[in-house]
Amino acid sequence: MMCSRCAATIPDNSVSCPNCGLAFQTIQTIFCSTCGTRLRADAAFCSSCGQVLQSPGQAPMPGVMTSGTAYTTTESSGKAIASMILGILSLFFSIIVGIPAIILGHLSLSQVKKSGGRISGEGMAMTGLILGYVSVAVAPLLLMIVLPNLMRSRAYANQAAAASNVRTLVAVETTYSATYPNDGYAPDLATLGPGGQTCAGEPTKKNACLIDATLGCINGTSGRWCVRDQYKFSIVGVKEQDSKVPTDFIITATPVDTRSGRTSYCATSDGIIRFRSGQVLTPIETVSQCTEWIPL
Repeated sequence: MMCSRCAATIPDNSVSCPNCGLAFQTIQTIFCSTCGTRLRADAAFCSSCGQVLQSPGQAPMPGVMTSGTAYTTTESSGKAIASMILGILSLFFSIIVGIPAIILGHLSLSQVKKSGGRISGEGMAMTGLILGYVSVAVAPLLLMIVLPNLMRSRAYANQAAAASNVRTLVAVETTYSATYPNDGYAPDLATLGPGGQTCAGEPTKKNACLIDATLGCINGTSGRWCVRDQYKFSIVGVKEQDSKVPTDFIITATPVDTRSGRTSYCATSDGIIRFRSGQVLTPIETVSQCTEWIPL
């Protein structure tokens, strides 16, 4: 017979393997009277010739010799069980657990094959392998579906934030003109911001501290951009003929690139937020340009 641990060939009446020392449990066996094949004592028929021997659990048939043989019980592969569980989870968590399911599936199949029947779990390992490979194959398709939706959601969020910032700037310009009535509206974003200061002291008409240093960046002079939430913002002061201070203003907001948003916004002292599709390369400089856009 063959040892189930090391696969060494040993005598049929051995109580332990002389090669690896595995102890065997002795059970009763019988020989088929037709072909002489050694069988378990509780076998109902011969696995070689098909001869009906007895009902399971009955004593050996008359004239059939008995002797002792060795066997060991089988145990399930832990890797096979883990592979199957991870394979099932991969249907919900995709490639994150799909790859471990595949690795454990291959390891458990190799383990079962080398065990000589001592370890079982081939079916569970195959289940984990199949589900793991399915999850890995489906993952790129899911990314193709989910990623564009995520990008669109992010762009919509940026657009909503940009429109909100434009409304804020309209309100801040109104506050500035009321605070400094002799100076009209603020000519740019830098004037509304802290201008490189901490705003711990008294605000001035040159640095009103009405917005933070991100939206009112120090470089945000007339016709130049300040960036927030993947959008560029600018304010241009408009002076009437013979006027020394801005009597109106134009706020422009546009995405930094096509992935950040698809809509540009503008507003003037009338308080109406307007929009158009696409980017704007340079800030709007006249009120008439903004009023041509679509009211939000």
